Amino acid sequence: MDEKIVVAFHAASATVEVRLTDAALRLIEKEALASANKETGGILIGRYENDGNVAVVTAATERPADSSSGRAWFQRGITGLTAKLRARWAHGEYYLGEWHSHPGGAPDPSSNDIREMLSISIDNSYRCPKPIMVIAGTSGQSMRVSVSVLENGQIIRLKPVPSPQGNTSDRSPTTVTPINRTP
Repeated sequence: MDEKIVVAFHAASATVEVRLTDAALRLIEKEALASANKETGGILIGRYENDGNVAVVTAATERPADSSSGRAWFQRGITGLTAKLRARWAHGEYYLGEWHSHPGGAPDPSSNDIREMLSISIDNSYRCPKPIMVIAGTSGQSMRVSVSVLENGQIIRLKPVPSPQGNTSDRSPTTVTPINRTP
């Protein structure tokens, strides 16, 4: 399994750093850009390292078939997610949070996004007291990404930091630099 970390996100006020692998970021990018006029999304899967201080997002899922969406809203379904999570659980990976797109918009969390993260953090079925939220803001064929974590009932927006693997290529997304790629 390719676990090349392409970008890490951190904030002094957060207890966790979030690292996105190339595989997770590519899936988010592919799905977000393909869903040009409607929001789309899925879940984030991975593991915690360094005594729980680092969350490594190794995979993002495609939009479940029973999801619904519009121009400025997304309701994630559940079809197929249990099987995916069970398969990853066998490798020590589990649910870390949610990702979704903001087509034609900034990757800023909305009040609905924040409410959803609060709900997840207190829902024992998720077993995720500090859910991670990745938002992909798209414009044409470019994408900007933001990463937030919910801690103590508050959303903390994380900032991109240099990759722990020293990758300085233009693949690293931030909230200010778009990824521009041609097929």
